[in-house]
Amino acid sequence: MSVYLKFFLSVIFIILFSTSCKHKPNFSGLATVSYSQHIQPIINSNCTQSGCHGLQNQEEFGLLTYSDLIKHTEVVSGSPEQSELYHVIRSYNSEKVMPRAPYKPLSEKQIQLIYVWIGQGALNN
Repeated sequence: MSVYLKFFLSVIFIILFSTSCKHKPNFSGLATVSYSQHIQPIINSNCTQSGCHGLQNQEEFGLLTYSDLIKHTEVVSGSPEQSELYHVIRSYNSEKVMPRAPYKPLSEKQIQLIYVWIGQGALNN
């Protein structure tokens, strides 16, 4: 196979791949995810340990309130994929993922709840 043919096929593949998966998730049919009932307990039990984002020895910033979470984790209401919070909990890079070792990463269910909450508008409910 010639170099030009390989290049041409690669370009076609990239174009098809990059244009085929651009749909926005629909969150309207899902049960409402509540900040106070679902998200705050996840954040409190996983992100506010001593030396992390709690009251004592805060690393850079606290995550004790809804305002803290929205401000410091760059939550983009309605767009989980554009929200820093989602990226750091979903990351497969051990240096970027939160919470950091030795703490355990969030469970898939916890990540999904945060994803849906952001998608539903990241409300303080």
